Amino acid sequence: MKSKNILHIILLIICVSSCNKFKQKEQLNENKNSEFVKIWFDTIKEVPFTEKLEIKQNRTFKLIGGACTARWWSEGSWNLKNDTIILNSFKPKRCVYLTEYAAMCRTIEEIRKNGRDVSIKDCTPDSDDNYEIFINEKFYLRNDTLIHVKQNKKCEGIEVAYSIKEKIR
Repeated sequence: MKSKNILHIILLIICVSSCNKFKQKEQLNENKNSEFVKIWFDTIKEVPFTEKLEIKQNRTFKLIGGACTARWWSEGSWNLKNDTIILNSFKPKRCVYLTEYAAMCRTIEEIRKNGRDVSIKDCTPDSDDNYEIFINEKFYLRNDTLIHVKQNKKCEGIEVAYSIKEKIR
């Protein structure tokens, strides 16, 4: 009978110890998340460009941007892999123009020649605004700056980074 009780006590100690380690790991992940969970403002682009990236605690994000009369936005989910946050857009449910994230390097002539992509085949959007598509877009932190890992080789020379401080316009 005593050996059964001792076995139960040992199992209980192992279980409590495992739970504590799991909670510690969860807290460590939460701390790492909090580094990214903020409202981020563009840092590189010139006036009149503006962009705000909100990374939320619930593992979603929202992007809103504009320049002169152009407007764009995106919504999606994120996950962490080591020290990198990876963003992926949700598929838009309505008819909108699509733009690949961080590929603002197409000329007006290219757009006119190739047309603009839309979210639903053969639809006509009711607005000129663009929905930015994030496909495994990676970012890492350097000091207090969120740096985009460039994936689109067509857009050499275009850098994307965000700060927690909004630039003065």
